[in-house]
Amino acid sequence: MKVLFQARPDFMKNPAGDTVQMVSTGQELKNLGVEVNISTDPNIDLSPYDFVHIFNITRIKESYLFFLNAQKQKKMVVLSPIYWPPNAYFRREGASPNALSVWKHMQPMRARLLSQSTLLLPNSQIEMDVLHQDFLKMAPYQVVPNGFPDSFIGTTPDLFRNQFPHIPKEFILCAARISSRKNQHWLAKISHELGVSLVLLGPVNDQTYYESVTSFSNVLHIGTLQGDLLASAYSAAVAHALPSWFETPGLSSIEAGACGTVVISTDQGSPKEYFQDMALYVHPQDDLSLRTALEQSFNASPLPLMHHIHEYYPWSKVAEITLEAYITAMG
Repeated sequence: MKVLFQARPDFMKNPAGDTVQMVSTGQELKNLGVEVNISTDPNIDLSPYDFVHIFNITRIKESYLFFLNAQKQKKMVVLSPIYWPPNAYFRREGASPNALSVWKHMQPMRARLLSQSTLLLPNSQIEMDVLHQDFLKMAPYQVVPNGFPDSFIGTTPDLFRNQFPHIPKEFILCAARISSRKNQHWLAKISHELGVSLVLLGPVNDQTYYESVTSFSNVLHIGTLQGDLLASAYSAAVAHALPSWFETPGLSSIEAGACGTVVISTDQGSPKEYFQDMALYVHPQDDLSLRTALEQSFNASPLPLMHHIHEYYPWSKVAEITLEAYITAMG
């Protein structure tokens, strides 16, 4: 089986959840004997491939061009939508006034991909339910969850502690690109009021927003970590907090939980399908919910969620589910 993955051209320059999902799935599929290539070319010759797997309809323009190219060359399309309606986020204070209208203007493109693809691979049933609410016609689907690197199992804080000895022993971690959608300013504000140290990991998407977040004296940003050092950072933290406006469900939340860290998650999106009652949930901009979760995290046990994630969400297991979906699509 030979598959072409296609995603936005800047997926490596500006990495996000779709980058991790695509790269990690591809690596594990190769371990299962699938030949996987990645291309951002909307006009690529598809004759060597059995089908195309497109990631992300939030940034729809590029995905739409990939889809048109596949249709032109009569190739099947598997689609990972990675979809959540951003209405509340676009209506927040300080949001761009035309962002929501631009989003709505692009909905017909998303509708065509969702109805005319061979198979949809939403990351949760909740995501699929929302797609059904927002669009009339839908291709067949199979839920394929997000995951975490198998190598994160059994990690310890030692590597992170040795490399960053100046970090306070007790701290809250947030691993995500620094942007308003991830809501770090709110997290920094409430953490500061509680006197809790906050360590941020991830690239800076918005310099002005970044400066507002790091203006709090309790906040430390140490850039982007990867691999064993990232896993060790998760393990060292009291809790990992991702109070975003929405997540599907937040890859860093899965990774942190896999490393034995208490997870504080937004309640918007699909996190509850993954973490059930084993995480602490907050509603964006509900100060009491975040304050309570931060306080409770110091006494919460991460073990039930860790065992749950280890059982259901390693990337190796996700790849097996993906391969089964591919076989279904080809059949």
